[in-house]
Amino acid sequence: MTFNNILTVDVEDWYHICGVKKYIPQKIWPELESRVRGNILKILDILDKKQSKATFFSLGYIAEKDPDLLMTILSAGHEIGTHGYAHKRVYTLTPNEFKNDLQKSLDIISGITGCPVKGFRAPEWSIRDNSLWALKIIKKLGMVYDSSMAPLPIIGNQMYPKRPFQHNPEHGSIWEFPPLVGSSLFGNLPIGGGWGLRVFPYSMVRSAIEKLNKENQPALVYVHPREFDPDPPSIRIPMIKKFVVSARISTTEKRLCRLLDDFEFTTVETVLGEGIRADRCVED
Repeated sequence: MTFNNILTVDVEDWYHICGVKKYIPQKIWPELESRVRGNILKILDILDKKQSKATFFSLGYIAEKDPDLLMTILSAGHEIGTHGYAHKRVYTLTPNEFKNDLQKSLDIISGITGCPVKGFRAPEWSIRDNSLWALKIIKKLGMVYDSSMAPLPIIGNQMYPKRPFQHNPEHGSIWEFPPLVGSSLFGNLPIGGGWGLRVFPYSMVRSAIEKLNKENQPALVYVHPREFDPDPPSIRIPMIKKFVVSARISTTEKRLCRLLDDFEFTTVETVLGEGIRADRCVED
């Protein structure tokens, strides 16, 4: 029996990194070389060969600069969600600033595709204890699901559910799709994407997915376009950020291909359409 898991891609460029405003301020973004198109096309080619689908959470900034890229993604049969407009952590914004940023991205993306945007992914999984207010805004703006809460220390909260669940904000229920995490004596581990997917043993990732699937639950994996770049630009940023961005980056493509061979992956929209059991609802 095959089981559909979820693959997601954050459509952002190599310089869209949270916490490095001092080194790469937004005002210089237009001056920087864009490499997102080539890397997205590489991902699309991999997915086509593996006959897999994914949800692409696009920055409004990227969509605005390259609307044809979004149409290329859409025409290949993938889902397009929003990653906000300017790649800002939610908890650094006021509710009004967040609403304006999100609305701007929705207007740009839906204006290009002609389709409503159903899902949101916050930069750096930044909906957490001090920014849960964002869920009400997301729902009020017409979205069906969110994928921004990580059951991890530092960037999220280890007590958050590891499986899809439903929130009950005042404007109606909304689904939450957390990233795949692994268990250890030291707490949950970020094995579902980014540096964790590249660094931790593949056997750990595979076992975590198999465990969820045996419980009739999908695993959610995520990747970034810059992780498929064979010659990424050199970035002058703090060492910890450098590690997160570039550690074992050459393994990304091989690991993704292995996952696509071992498991079935599709879009968030498809999994919702198939029907999914929520273990519990969370009152916000």
